Amino acid sequence: MEYSGYRVDSRLVPPVVLAMVFGVLLPYLEGLEKRGFLLLLLLAPFFYLGVEILARKIVLDRQGITISKFLRSVRLEWSEVQSLDAVRSGNKLFIILLGDHGRPVLITNTIQPFSELVGRILELVPKDKITDGAVEILSEPPSKTGPLVQAWIVCVVLGALAVAKMLGFG
Repeated sequence: MEYSGYRVDSRLVPPVVLAMVFGVLLPYLEGLEKRGFLLLLLLAPFFYLGVEILARKIVLDRQGITISKFLRSVRLEWSEVQSLDAVRSGNKLFIILLGDHGRPVLITNTIQPFSELVGRILELVPKDKITDGAVEILSEPPSKTGPLVQAWIVCVVLGALAVAKMLGFG
C-alpha cells in the first residue's frame, strides 16, 4: 500500500521544544509551592498546544486520508468526500474536506511540504468533488511564516523569564 506522510513544518520543532523546556523550568525554579503550582496551571494550555503541534501528522494513501493529532485521529475515505474547498486569508490557507459524516476536516498550510500535500490530495479526491474556487486558491499556496515567528517569540520570552529567575530577579 503506497502512502505519504506529512508533518508540521520542521522549522517549528526547535522553538516549540525549547519553549516547552523553558516552560517546565519556570515552575521548577519558582518552587512547587503555591506560585509554582499556579504557574504550572497557567502554562498547561501552552504545553498542550506544544504537544499538539509536535504530534500533528497527515497520512495519505489510495483509500483515504488520516489526520492525527494529540490523543485523536480522523480518517476520511476518498469515496466519502462530498466536497473539497479551500479558504485563504492573507498567508493562511485551509483545505476543507467535507465527508459523509458532515463534519469538515481542515488542513492548514503549516504542514510541510504543503505544495506536495495539495498536489496529492487534488490527485486522489474525485475531480467532481473539487470546487473551482479550491483549484484556483490551491494553484499557488502561500508560505506561512507567522507561526514560526510566533514560536520563536514565545521561546525567547520564556527563555528570558527563566534566565531572569535563575539570576535572582522575580
